[in-house]
Amino acid sequence: MRKLLWVLFAAGMVSGCKRDEPPAPTRAEPGVAAGKGEQAAPAEVVEDLDDSKPYALTQAKLDAYVGYQRKVVEAYSAMAKELQAAKARLAAGTEAPGKGPGLSESMKAIESKAESEAKARREAGLSEEDVNRIGALVTDVITQRHMAAMLDLAGELKKLEEMQAKLKPEQAQELAPQIEVMRQRVQETEKLGSVRKVHGDANVDLVLTREQELMTNYQDMLRSFGARAQ
Repeated sequence: MRKLLWVLFAAGMVSGCKRDEPPAPTRAEPGVAAGKGEQAAPAEVVEDLDDSKPYALTQAKLDAYVGYQRKVVEAYSAMAKELQAAKARLAAGTEAPGKGPGLSESMKAIESKAESEAKARREAGLSEEDVNRIGALVTDVITQRHMAAMLDLAGELKKLEEMQAKLKPEQAQELAPQIEVMRQRVQETEKLGSVRKVHGDANVDLVLTREQELMTNYQDMLRSFGARAQ
């Protein structure tokens, strides 16, 4: 349940538990009560998504998703700041665990984030399926590109090849398998072969037309939770 997971995350942040990033939110389960003594909030009926069916990304949907993602990143950033502020007050001893405004403020930050995310999706004209399917595609593409940039695989391959050229023939032969493995890794991160098998060439090529904006969004999301970004 989306709201419950974010509530638990907030409680962890306020109690001082170290978290690098929040748990991935899940869709609400119809018919599950909000809690004892509370009236269950009406759940949105969502059709099960079949990821085995091909998804045809369009330029219009990609453009809409880039804008939607930017607003979601901003909502995450605002929420993370509120949660970190509440955690800092608790660590400083200005609030007792489970008391004071900290937990209440954290709940408000989470609810505000969820509302902003839903509003951004509606304004972008995207369905929940669009968001899930495009999100999976974008994540697969951008995370591989980001990792390639972080590790500088192409640069490492060049260093190995230069080293091999200076070695004796028998030593160069011993290094050859390592170079071949590195060459395959570079080819994979540059051409995204495995990602293309899952999502299709057309979808991947389309995502790469907005790589810069999507990479910025990805890095900003990492920074929101204190993770390292290139």
